[in-house]
This record gives sequence, C-alpha cells and structure tokens, in this order.
Amino acid sequence: MRTLTRTRLGLAIALMAALAGCSGPCDKLDSITGPSLNANGVDLSTYVAVGTSLSSGYESGGVVDRHQIHSFPALFALQLGKSVQIDGQGQFTFPAINQDGIPALLEIKSYSPLVISNAGRTTGAPVNLSQPFAYHNMGIPGAILLDLVDTTHYHNTVPPVNRQNFTYFNIIQRTRGTVLAQALSLQPTIMSLEYGANEILGFAAQQGTSPPAQTGAAYAQLMTIALNSIHTASPGTRVAVFNVPDVTTIPFFTTFPAFTVSLTTGQPVPLVGASGPCAVGDLILIPAAALIATGTGIPAGGYNYLNPSAASNGQPLPEALILRAAEVSATQAQVAQMNAVVDSVSLRPFVAKVDLAGLLATIATNGISLGGSDYTNDFITGGLFGLDGVHPNDLGYALMANTMIDAINAKFGCFVPPVNALSYASTNASSARPVSDRYPLVRGLDESFRMLFPRQP
Repeated sequence: MRTLTRTRLGLAIALMAALAGCSGPCDKLDSITGPSLNANGVDLSTYVAVGTSLSSGYESGGVVDRHQIHSFPALFALQLGKSVQIDGQGQFTFPAINQDGIPALLEIKSYSPLVISNAGRTTGAPVNLSQPFAYHNMGIPGAILLDLVDTTHYHNTVPPVNRQNFTYFNIIQRTRGTVLAQALSLQPTIMSLEYGANEILGFAAQQGTSPPAQTGAAYAQLMTIALNSIHTASPGTRVAVFNVPDVTTIPFFTTFPAFTVSLTTGQPVPLVGASGPCAVGDLILIPAAALIATGTGIPAGGYNYLNPSAASNGQPLPEALILRAAEVSATQAQVAQMNAVVDSVSLRPFVAKVDLAGLLATIATNGISLGGSDYTNDFITGGLFGLDGVHPNDLGYALMANTMIDAINAKFGCFVPPVNALSYASTNASSARPVSDRYPLVRGLDESFRMLFPRQP
C-alpha cells in the first residue's frame, strides 16, 4: 500500500486549473538560477528532439504554446542556455500552436459533479508554420518509431498503421522528408529520441487490448536502423534514448475501479464487460465514465459509484473500455522487451539511456516528494498528470527533463544543471476550489484520441 499522504487538495487542484488555461503572463520564462552549465568538452551547442506527444509537450488533450514551452525538450534547451519563446521562434524552435490548442485543451467545467471538457474553447492554429528550416523539437503526437525513418504513413491511409488523421504531421513534418532527415539537417550535436509509448498506447487506450506480439521485435529492428543512421550521418552526435514506461500505471487506466459494492450486502461485486464480469487486475479506461454513469457495466443491485441515482441498465461495458488482466500482462511483456532493446543500445558510447520507465514506476509505487508535498499518479489530486489522464502536466515534464539531464551527465561526463521543478508547480490561473467528487466525467477525449492514436482497430 502506498504510505504517502495524498497531495494537499488546494495545491493539486490549482495545478490542474493551470493546465487548461492561462490568465497571467505565460509568454515570459523566468531565468533558472543554480549551478552553471559545464560542458566539460562535450559539444552541447545544437540540441534536437525527436519523438511523440511526450516530446511535443502535449497536455490535457492537446498541444498549445503555453505548455509547449514547458515540454521536457524545451526545458532541457533552457538549461543549455538556449532561448525558448512562446511563438516557437527562439534559439530552440518548435511548432507553436496558439489560442487553446489543437485540439482545444480540456478544463474543469464543474467541481460538483466533477466534469472535465473542452466545450466552448477556441481551437488554435500554427504560429510559425512557414519556418524555412526544421524545428528543433520534432516531437509529433501519435508518432511511432517507424515514422522516424519512413514517410509512408505521414499523409496516407495505408497498412499496417492505417493512420486516419494527419494533422500533426502536416503541422510539424510539413512534407519535408523523414523526421530523422529533418532533425539531422540541423546538424545536432546532441539529440533526444523518445518513442515506443504509442506502439503500446494505440492498442491499450483505443482498443482495450495488448499490442501485437511482434511489437518488441519490430522496435528492436527500427531502433538499430535509427541509431546507425544517426551515427553514420553525424558520428559526433550524442543521443539520449528514452525507454518505454509501463502505461498501465497512468491515471487513464487506474482511476476507475473494476469493482463496486452490492447495495444489499455491501460486499464487492465486479463491473460487467461484454466478455463477462471483471476480475482482479482488470483495468477500466477513463472514457468508460460516461457509460458507467448511465448504469452500463454496473451489475444488478450494484452501487453506481459515478451516479448513485442510476441503477444498472443491464448493458455490459464494451471490451474496448476494459484492459483485462491478461492483456495488462501481455502489454507489460512487450514493454519489457522494448526496454531490453534500449538497455542494449545504451551500451554504445554515444547513447545515454533515459529511464522514463523508472520515473513512472517510482511515481506509481511511492510517489515523489517535492517542497513538502507528495505527488502521485492519482488523477487530478496527484498533481503530475494533465486532464487527459495520459500526459504529464508542466511539473511532470520538468521531472522528465531532470531524468534526461541525470542520464546525460552520468554518461557523457558533463554537467547540465537540473531544472528547478518546483517552479513549474506554482499556480498561474484561477483560484482552486475543492473537488467534492472522487470520480470525474471526462468529455472531449474522443477527438483528442482520434488525432493522437489515429489507427483503425
């Protein structure tokens, strides 16, 4: 059992309120004081990031400039002394999105009941789409490792990816060649390479199933191609490679219990899916909330923990909204296989392993204590994840940046100063109100997930 006390609600809810909007001067980054950068002979002059939504700074269901400047690549660039501007046109460039983002970010609409939605928000637009050279942050939401070296699925609906939405590739890749070729065109001396989570999440989050058995083997082959290509084209470039986190520990999968209680006996009873009652180890996905609130999945005579006034309607939850225990195990097995690949390639002298899996495991099992507060993987009150239940908030991205900095310093013998993570835990939006409901209703995730994991079942 987790022994930490829960994060103080006032701070946690203020953090989450800050995710969805900004009522203050978000376009100015305060300088970070502390120990000075010491390259110690390591060329850190040009940094380029390639990866997924985690690299892009995706947060609370979308991409927006006020969080893009707090992505882990942007924070790392700041620690290298680079300028990061909200218009994406500093010394570390990124594809800035204005207004409320693409899609418009989720926000807390009601505290009682707890309702999260992006209704009424303004969809943003690219700010610096015409930049004549590649972005320094080439993190593309929805990308998989195959996309690093292969253009086939950027703008085409073809097997095996069957991508249906090309918005982020249109904004970031811009039909200018492979992601890797664009990254190398900037002549990077240090890169971060963050892929693998979407190979897992695309199946677990959208379809409620484990990835294909060949996922790990394909990842190994593509990782070898990618690192060989980087080293051949630019032998002096150092690469920080992120391993793959166990996505089954993030709030998207851990917020709703698979069991409720009998109104008659008070004993635990399982929710019901299309394939039968849930069992210990099964995970209920956040998008199931709307159905559960109507009585779907609630056993006859069971308590509806999302809507106590709604009895069972006799309908089971779709299996796409349940990750069964066997599927959890199969998913974790693929993650382990992929991480063995990262362990292997990190033996190369120009590669540092960034242990993102270890960071999330620590958050999930023990939490992290900062500034006298304890942060966990709890949805909303945990203080580290955004409102989509998948992506970190600004504080979470700061922790990712420090994990990368630790890995680079240890492997290459330089000293990049750590990010002052607590500076990203302060409030910059409306005052917090207590959350009176334990479980949220999250609306507006469908659009976000169609863009993020745009693959057909």
